[in-house]
Amino acid sequence: MAEIAVQPLSAAARDLMLAGRWDHATALLSAAAAADEAERAVLAVTEAEVVVDQDFWCRTGRGSSVLARASKAVADAPRDPVLTYDLEFLRLRHDYAEELFGPGGSGPRFGPDERDAAVIDDLGARAERLRAAAPDRGRGAAATFYAGLIADNLRGDGAAARTAFAAALSAAEEAGDDLTVSEALRHLGYHHGEAGDTEQARQMWERSAELRERAGAVPFALSQQLLLAGLARDTGNLDQARAVAGQVRRWARALGVAVLDAGAAELC
Repeated sequence: MAEIAVQPLSAAARDLMLAGRWDHATALLSAAAAADEAERAVLAVTEAEVVVDQDFWCRTGRGSSVLARASKAVADAPRDPVLTYDLEFLRLRHDYAEELFGPGGSGPRFGPDERDAAVIDDLGARAERLRAAAPDRGRGAAATFYAGLIADNLRGDGAAARTAFAAALSAAEEAGDDLTVSEALRHLGYHHGEAGDTEQARQMWERSAELRERAGAVPFALSQQLLLAGLARDTGNLDQARAVAGQVRRWARALGVAVLDAGAAELC
């Protein structure tokens, strides 16, 4: 029987996840036989990362149960501070998405209206604790970015969000974390566009799209192309907007990402 070390296996599963092949990633991890509790914990947290990501894009509702299994696996294994940190960050990502979409929601809901302020405060405090406790620059950048998301999309505090996104961008660039760089650029570009600086928004969004494509992050790249299609429409280039949106819609349907399919349909 072939033997594969747990770290390359987890890396391969993450690559499949980024490509939007979540079921393939889960199947790969399920086929692995852990040699001990430490390996079992690594595989369980990787599976949780895959499922949380799939849950965000496809609203599968599986995140909570898989996170619970990962928590048990980590508790049963020798103490690993970095793995414990990663699990806590996955819980934050999951809980943020649950609050953003809401129960049974077909799409994201932005702003503080009809939200429990205590829930938003708790999410913000958790993001700040993760930022302060991050074991490296890249993880700190990701936690800072999520602090910005919570401030922007849930609390409606654009000024605090822009500060967090700028800090996340700087930290992620230092760490060489292209995906977090792309995320920060996406959201900073949105704020520039809202302020009327369309050209700056375009430049940020085009760089964000390039970084996502280079990372093989297909759903992320599609979501960024969708923003560029919307910008093309808003600046009068309807043919370009429809062409890009049509490509996004075909990819979104192939991956089963309904939220991107619906967004592209509005532009086709």
